[in-house]
Amino acid sequence: MPDVIQLIEKDHREVEDLFAKFQSTSEQSLAEKICDELDRHADAEERVVYPVIEADVPDGKSMVNEAEDEHKEARQLIGRIRQTKDPDHLRELIEQLQAAVSHHVDEEESEVLPKTRAALSTERLEELGNDFEAAKA
Repeated sequence: MPDVIQLIEKDHREVEDLFAKFQSTSEQSLAEKICDELDRHADAEERVVYPVIEADVPDGKSMVNEAEDEHKEARQLIGRIRQTKDPDHLRELIEQLQAAVSHHVDEEESEVLPKTRAALSTERLEELGNDFEAAKA
């Protein structure tokens, strides 16, 4: 069973692929899929992963606060993306979302996830992985 960090990183790669596909097609359905995937991912992180990071990882509270702020910014953009019918505006909003998500992913993968891996046991990371997958389902 993959651990929670592997699952989060897998989600990151999948969304990066969706962004790349959108760049070449500008399909509304891909924009919707990006928004759906990000909503599910952020919700599962906030419900399952972030409380554990906050409680058990050194400097966890400040990392979680920043990550939640970034999720809030992404959700605001997602709301605007879901409302727009203009293809040019959609491309512009998706570019903004991609930049915000890229920043979040960079921080998470360079700081939050390595600190989490160092602080938690393999068993705990796998257990969190199961919980994360269940929360996304």
